[in-house]
Amino acid sequence: MMHIIKNINGLVRLKAFSFKEVCNLCNIDYIEANYNIGLYDPYFAGLVDTDGSIVFNYAGNRIECNLEFEYNEYTSKLNLDKTILNSKPAIVKRKKSSKLGGSKDFASIAFKFQNVNSMLFIYDYFMHNRLYCDIKFYRVSKIKPFIEIRKYKTSPIGSVEHKIYSDFMID
Repeated sequence: MMHIIKNINGLVRLKAFSFKEVCNLCNIDYIEANYNIGLYDPYFAGLVDTDGSIVFNYAGNRIECNLEFEYNEYTSKLNLDKTILNSKPAIVKRKKSSKLGGSKDFASIAFKFQNVNSMLFIYDYFMHNRLYCDIKFYRVSKIKPFIEIRKYKTSPIGSVEHKIYSDFMID
């Protein structure tokens, strides 16, 4: 255990509170991680695999990459501005209530790569850092062909273009 703790010290970002406790129990000096996630850093792909989503936004006619976490001292430090080339996420902070009807209120922070011009860069990032989740990776792999046909969204019903766009949506 000590070997593992020493080797990941300085790398733990989102579960830092618990990791600090472990370090204290083992008499190891806690090393704070760098919260600026660098270009093509695979850490981001791991976050998307565990807590993220790759979604088709029909209204925006784009494929997006989104992450959402409970807002706390550690998630608020996370900086993904330079992780994907030419792409900076929109950051949304929300207050939420428990769905079970309890009185538990909490805040969340979302990182949304939702710009149409970012789609090809999102594709490129995930081709370098493959997702383990096959359905998320499949969705990412559809970005490149989608860029070619997204202009068909408003094509007349019955046209070849409309059929191509509809078949893509069904897939």
